[in-house]
Amino acid sequence: MIKKFLPSIAWAILILYLSSTTSINLPESLRDIFSIDKIGHFGIYGIFTILLLKVFHQKPLKLEKKEVYLALTISILYGIGMEVMQYTFFPGRYFENLDIIANIIGSFTGLLFYKLYLKK
Repeated sequence: MIKKFLPSIAWAILILYLSSTTSINLPESLRDIFSIDKIGHFGIYGIFTILLLKVFHQKPLKLEKKEVYLALTISILYGIGMEVMQYTFFPGRYFENLDIIANIIGSFTGLLFYKLYLKK
């Protein structure tokens, strides 16, 4: 059973590593919406949601609401948790609302891609 979780656990560890490495952060501005950083957040959390869906999805071709809710909840809460962790434990890092928005949009986009994959 744990084997099914290994890709999503490895991805979560990668997110933790990338979120904990120190870098210079500037306070967010509206110009920052389409920066490389936000695109990275979008993609990373989209992939994380897809990996979680692959674990929780049980019935072929039918995605249950509880599977969707579970994957999205984990992905979104993990993204928020990473922002809190950055702000709390790493001086010079900021809690960025735009990062959280990018994480959430990425999570929902991952769900969309997974649903499109199931239709093929």
